[in-house]
Amino acid sequence: MSQVECVLKIRSILGESPLWQEQEGKLYWLDLRKPAIYRFDPITGRNAKLKVSLKDYIGAMVFRRDGGMVVLDQRGIYTVQPKSGALKPFAKPAKDMRKLWFNDAKCDRQGNLWTGVGDRKEASALGVFWRVSPRGKATKVDSKFICPNGPAFSPDGRQCYFADSYANKLYRYEIEPNGKIGARHLFAGVPAGNGVPDGMTVDAEGGLWCCHWDGWRVTRYDPDGTVDRVIELPVPRPTSVAFGGPELDTLYITSASIDLTRQQLKEAPLSGSLFACQPGMRGLVEPRFAI
Repeated sequence: MSQVECVLKIRSILGESPLWQEQEGKLYWLDLRKPAIYRFDPITGRNAKLKVSLKDYIGAMVFRRDGGMVVLDQRGIYTVQPKSGALKPFAKPAKDMRKLWFNDAKCDRQGNLWTGVGDRKEASALGVFWRVSPRGKATKVDSKFICPNGPAFSPDGRQCYFADSYANKLYRYEIEPNGKIGARHLFAGVPAGNGVPDGMTVDAEGGLWCCHWDGWRVTRYDPDGTVDRVIELPVPRPTSVAFGGPELDTLYITSASIDLTRQQLKEAPLSGSLFACQPGMRGLVEPRFAI
């Protein structure tokens, strides 16, 4: 396995949600707190900020099957108008968002959008995990989370993985062929001192790759929940992962600098930057929202 490399040195506040755009050969990623959608070109190293009419927070972004984008913030779910970058309301699963905001989102292999809302103050278990259909219908998958995180889906689309960050647990949900969602099962627990589970993705072999906020690491779990390997990082707060590159064999890792002290930033000056490594495995093209 190659060493982790910083491919973009940048002091993002809360870098998140990397997504590989295979037609363009570029990596899209976000800064949630200094809200921006970036498009990183691994060949040139250029990191372009997209023209999108964001407010003061963005929680996630996914691609649409028609080539556009959908963004989620502290108000609801929006489609992005391709020319102007304006946001058009699409769905609002939670009617009262005054204490909530969206955090993390992925699409399943049937074209549905899965996302969680959590407590803005990260103090109360107000959070709900939702599945949103291409028609905008929201189905409650689970609830009572402080900070829901990182949905990801098995290669066959039959299992959804989900992180309950404050409980230090990873869960899985069975998805029946008819779309029915099964009960929650514990997939893996994160021991104290190893950070808390954050964003994740799966590889072509069904392994789950999960970032550990305040853990300085990314862990790969086998499909049975056992730890396969740990990739150590030069920053304490990795946030999410995605496979990219022409062969989908590069693992990209976003990170955060938010709330780190001056001393912590001195010890980890690359906090907020974008990293990559070659783990010796390939990923899968992330599904898109079927709208």
